[in-house]
Amino acid sequence: MGMRIIAGEAKGRHIKAPRGRLTRPMRDFVREAVFSMLGERVEGAEVLDLFAGSGSLGLEALSRGASGAVFVDRGGEPCRIIRENLDMLGMAGRGWVVRADILDYLRKSAGKRPPFNLIFIDPPYRIDLRYRQEMLKRLAEGGFLAPSSVVIMEAPLRSATPLPPRGMRHLERRRYGETAVDVYVKEENAVKPGKEGCSEP
Repeated sequence: MGMRIIAGEAKGRHIKAPRGRLTRPMRDFVREAVFSMLGERVEGAEVLDLFAGSGSLGLEALSRGASGAVFVDRGGEPCRIIRENLDMLGMAGRGWVVRADILDYLRKSAGKRPPFNLIFIDPPYRIDLRYRQEMLKRLAEGGFLAPSSVVIMEAPLRSATPLPPRGMRHLERRRYGETAVDVYVKEENAVKPGKEGCSEP
């Protein structure tokens, strides 16, 4: 599947994606909608891209002015592809690739690094509700969330919405065709992305 960077310094540049069906990148129109929603929050952000695959979400954020991005995937080929994409786009100095199981990464990295402003989670659709909720719990409890953090998780449209753990709030579920995007924030930051100063009722 051909993929490209939608906006920013690398606008229009094509990126590589891992072969096969195990990696299912977020479709361009969904990615465009997500970043339109995030707006100015991307500029200067520290980004965590979980189940990174091709790295399309973190790369898009870097193209739009994010300060840095950590890409985590358990697959050897996805990690290789992400490194190649970073090099190809001239972003190698702002991107770090970690090959690890997602829950293992969250467990081992808890409390060991500064928090992130944007966290993208784009797991395979076979990942069940319990696993999704465990990821959110570890993000909330492990010091990964800055006060301004927004967490974006893609899911099948008809799937149940993962309940937020203590300290995190689910703001909304957006629908794009057969894809759902759940938006979470830290509890004290319960303001919709793109609507600064307007509290969510």
